[in-house]
Amino acid sequence: MKKIGKLGLCALLIFGLAVSTAPAAQDKEARDVTQDERSSAIKELTIRNSGFRSKSTIVIRYRDEDKKIVEVIENGKKLPPSEFSRYESVIREVLELPQIDRLLPEIDRAKRRAESPRISEESKIREMLELRRRMEGLESDVARRYRDFNELQLMTTLNSLTQKISESSELTREEKITQLKEVIEKIQALEVARKLGERRRRLVEFGTANAVRKLIEEISESAEISQEEKIKEIQKLLQQVRETELSREEGRRGDLIEIEATNALRKMLQEIAEKKNLSDEERAKQFERVLEEAKNMESENMKRVIGIEKFKFDLHQLLKNEGLLPEGEARFVLKRNECSIDGKKLPREIHERILKLCEESIGKKFEKDTKIVLQLNQNRE
Repeated sequence: MKKIGKLGLCALLIFGLAVSTAPAAQDKEARDVTQDERSSAIKELTIRNSGFRSKSTIVIRYRDEDKKIVEVIENGKKLPPSEFSRYESVIREVLELPQIDRLLPEIDRAKRRAESPRISEESKIREMLELRRRMEGLESDVARRYRDFNELQLMTTLNSLTQKISESSELTREEKITQLKEVIEKIQALEVARKLGERRRRLVEFGTANAVRKLIEEISESAEISQEEKIKEIQKLLQQVRETELSREEGRRGDLIEIEATNALRKMLQEIAEKKNLSDEERAKQFERVLEEAKNMESENMKRVIGIEKFKFDLHQLLKNEGLLPEGEARFVLKRNECSIDGKKLPREIHERILKLCEESIGKKFEKDTKIVLQLNQNRE
């Protein structure tokens, strides 16, 4: 990091420049003075190139308020405004260099602490967030490189914290949920996904997706949160994801989150279906209530899961009402022309009712080779 700092200190030497700044002197030559120039103090930056076989002087006059160039004189010759843009990076580099040099010890300290296993992730993150705040507004290429490096360290540490929270044996599930929410808030507060390069942007996407998936997993397993609240929490997370880059980058990160949410919904429905301490009426009401809430998630995966779980639930009820549901686990097979339980065919009238029930729930017509296989009474409590 100290080598990196020396590069910052010597940035101007690469150009062989000797630089001085001063208030702009009155130009004896007649020239137009714009209203913008009059509205802000004009300062002057003088660059003397003393490179080998080269001697030149460039005078840049700029508004102190916004650093906008108003005049460039190269070797006594005024340049047209169309060429001012070539000198914008020079101004930023020169004016920001003292501030960057003052930050170099903090940048070096943050890097060393980020690599230390003895310092908590929370402490590292606080320090890097403060460093990020102090670098806000710096626009030179050197400052941007340091800022991007800090963002990279910050995201790496946030990902490490996500994993640490998820794997902790000391935290309760509710504590994990609270802390994972805080991590997601920190990642979202960075607002860097659209500003960084491809590699760092993908790191932000990975960090967000990883934290959201872990949070959905913890919410799904919580015994303290009702099923309705679980669905609302997951629905809120899905909405947040859909409003970010995750939902637009080939859907890969977003798909992983959708899958985690789908698995959580499936688990909720299976828990209802497998509880013996509920009456058929209570089970049906809970099942329908969860399905109704889940419809608002507007996910194709969710729709498929809802259809499959609804068919499984309705199938159990139908078989039970007809006295055909076996006592223990059994293998149910449904084809277009027949259905069976543990190899024993069911009556045609029952098959037709089940087939219609399946097509209505899943929304799929049976082809000649279509086959659905289910385990009945699996994991019943």
